[in-house]
Amino acid sequence: MRTKLDAVSGAAVLVTVLAFSATAPLTAYAAAPAFALAFGRNALGLLTLGPAFLLARRREVHRVFSGERGLVRREQRRAVLFGLGAGTALAVHFATFMTGAQLTSVAMATGLVATQPVWQALIATAQGRRPSRAAWTGLAVSVAGAVVASGADLGTGARAVTGDVLALAGAVALAAYTALSEEARPDVSTPMYSVLCFSVCTVEMLLLCLVTGTPPVAFTAQAWYALLGLLLLPQLLGLFSLNFALGRAPATAVSVLLLLEAPVAALVAWLWLGQLPTGAAWPGLAMIMLGVAVVVIGDARGAPAAPELPGQVGAGLHTLLQHPILAAAPADDVYDGIWRDARLGRLAEAEHAIRRSENHAVRLHGAKSAEATHWIEVRAHVAHLTGDGRLAVHLWLSAARFHAEPPRRETVRMRGCLERAFTEWRGLRDDGAVRELGPALRQMYASQPHCVREIDARLAACEAAPVRHE
Repeated sequence: MRTKLDAVSGAAVLVTVLAFSATAPLTAYAAAPAFALAFGRNALGLLTLGPAFLLARRREVHRVFSGERGLVRREQRRAVLFGLGAGTALAVHFATFMTGAQLTSVAMATGLVATQPVWQALIATAQGRRPSRAAWTGLAVSVAGAVVASGADLGTGARAVTGDVLALAGAVALAAYTALSEEARPDVSTPMYSVLCFSVCTVEMLLLCLVTGTPPVAFTAQAWYALLGLLLLPQLLGLFSLNFALGRAPATAVSVLLLLEAPVAALVAWLWLGQLPTGAAWPGLAMIMLGVAVVVIGDARGAPAAPELPGQVGAGLHTLLQHPILAAAPADDVYDGIWRDARLGRLAEAEHAIRRSENHAVRLHGAKSAEATHWIEVRAHVAHLTGDGRLAVHLWLSAARFHAEPPRRETVRMRGCLERAFTEWRGLRDDGAVRELGPALRQMYASQPHCVREIDARLAACEAAPVRHE
């Protein structure tokens, strides 16, 4: 990735800003129920891209839903569960933001939804990550700006204030969506995850239309034009341009430039719809943009030094750019980051890097390949480093089973994993874990009587002694 924003990258970001900026003006222009617009936008996007995506990833779809790698860990099914949650959060985002854009001004709606990185930073804090002081400062400025801007709408009536609240709720829902996607995205490919999320969102928006009595497809010609614009601009052109820019330019620079979406959307709404927020709202909107910029930059600078993957948003940068459509292959020095994170107690970061690398190996070589199984071994090493002997034994046994399976049976690697499992099991102090893992270990050592005798002796001792936990 380049370290400067060149002319081509700048042009791609500009296209992205213009495409994304059309969302709120087109929603306001459609003059149709927001729930129906949200359903139509997602349904059209799903029908346009879904079949091609699923056809390209048909083997992965089968692998995920058959649980092929489900011996000890079930990452693919875990990703599906997170994807269901992310799709629900996305549905909430569309329902609230698109409704808010029709109740308040376009400038207010886009300005308030731009606070998403602020809420993302708060979610990261709840997950145990510590934003920098600059990020906290930006958060405070953004919240103050939202209060000032929304307070200015008090004089215009309850309709505008309701729209402000819904737009802010849309920002919170978008932050939840990106947080859930961050957990799930390393385990499935870009096409499959995108189809999963948009499928869930489409179904839930349809249900919401039916529950509220909103006709899901009874659109005027004007609304159909708006839907076509939503599909072509933010749904397709915007995301494509964003991905292109992220492959060439620093993520932080792109993040800050994307904040231009709010003023550009306000300009479009003024020129096209003759719509402007009240004069007192402008200082609040400016504070929101300033605060979000500080959060984005401060979060990026405060991120731990770790290998950044090509085309990936930098670690710790919790912004709108963490869209599930982004994909990355592991870097050559990914191990350095994993061992460093494990030794420093940053287990979530280490696990995230391992799962991302393992998923890449699964896509290239298959779920039961030696390359994919290698990452189970890496996870076992991390479990040992962090003192989780029970998990380490589980993982070493799982890796040994994979190496023992035909047609790519690797006896040497299988024995190495089995010996590590045995050594780790010997050191367990939790009698419950000893009894739980002993039978599986005994089965794997069935051809070695001396090992079987040692396992049986310890299991008998555990049965005779009271249960002891670590």
